[in-house]
Amino acid sequence: MTNKIKKNFNVYFENKDLTQNEQYSAAIVKSLIRSILEPIASNNSKAIAFLRLKNIPEVDGLIKRLEYSANVTLKEFSDFEFSKFDVEDVGFVVLSTSRYNCALIYREVQEDKFEIYLKLNSKLVSDVYETLKNIFLINYDEEFYSYRPERRENNLLNEAIFNILKFFEETIRENEYNTKIQENYRNVNTVNTTFRNEIYQNVRQIAHEIKNQLSILDIYTRIFEKKTNDSETVEPIKKSISLIKSQIDQFKNFDVINLQEKNIKLIIQESIKMYANIAKEKNNKIVLIDEMAGVEANAFVDEEKFLIVINNIIKNANDAVDNDEIIVKLAQIDEKIRISFINHGEKIEQKNQEKIFEQGYTTKKDGWGTGLSVCKKLIGSQFGTLELTKSDEKETEFSILLPLAQSK
Repeated sequence: MTNKIKKNFNVYFENKDLTQNEQYSAAIVKSLIRSILEPIASNNSKAIAFLRLKNIPEVDGLIKRLEYSANVTLKEFSDFEFSKFDVEDVGFVVLSTSRYNCALIYREVQEDKFEIYLKLNSKLVSDVYETLKNIFLINYDEEFYSYRPERRENNLLNEAIFNILKFFEETIRENEYNTKIQENYRNVNTVNTTFRNEIYQNVRQIAHEIKNQLSILDIYTRIFEKKTNDSETVEPIKKSISLIKSQIDQFKNFDVINLQEKNIKLIIQESIKMYANIAKEKNNKIVLIDEMAGVEANAFVDEEKFLIVINNIIKNANDAVDNDEIIVKLAQIDEKIRISFINHGEKIEQKNQEKIFEQGYTTKKDGWGTGLSVCKKLIGSQFGTLELTKSDEKETEFSILLPLAQSK
């Protein structure tokens, strides 16, 4: 426990040694809040959380899940409880669990521009808690300090997180700028409807992929906390950031396909490596069955876009099951490569099977309905096909067919 108790939260923003002199959008703050709270909500983890969410909408569903969790002690603060502290515009999330602790403080300085103070698995998280204690009606010390995650300064980790946030902030601002340009075009009727819709769908696709890659960053960042010298752990994070950058760079021309002869086995292995630890969070295991032993499984693909497709399908399979074996099977059918993705979750109803590849269709509460439709489009642009080949009470299977670069 720290001895230095601060009287209000303003000092955290004033001390530039403790925070970054940057401003971020509400979208960034909302993503941070979800990244902090989603693991304990999804896994019903034992935790204690103190919340005051100011100027950040659309997280009510997540908060409800925390409220209903028997393992989470949740304390939300109203504006009234802060009347004696000059912190009207300050929101925060302070969390302690057996695996990690975190403190996020934020305030809006201009419309959709926020200052933030963020510390993950740091001694300074306790410092924020001690500041917060000034308004408690009861003492939560025993619960808060009963968790013993590894706590240290973690300067490298927190600096890396801010660098990632800065990158995503630039991406969001760029998308907002492009959206405003589209709106101006609409107002003066200089762009036809088909072209506007195509740009809009590209924006949605990029948002969807950022969401997928963020889930990888979230998991591997927590691993990175304890293994800062482990290059095998850091590598998936680097690859995820590289994928996002590639997608953003191609924002204005997403349909350009750079076909090159690539070893499909290596791309699949890379995707499985990226998602292996994510699958473990749900007690799932990803298994590769290679029925093309001794055969060069080469095809002409755009490696980055093909990896996006593989990642998306594996992620969907992992989201659909718990305590399962997700099978990725590689086989040769005539002069084509067949890649099958099999899980043993609930059957996809027939009425949904017929719509599953339609743009905008989703069964997820927070889904965009872009993932599978974009995957089918990307595979088609690489002379392949993506189909739902089976879904019954035993298993669900998606399959990709690609022409072999050369048959053996």
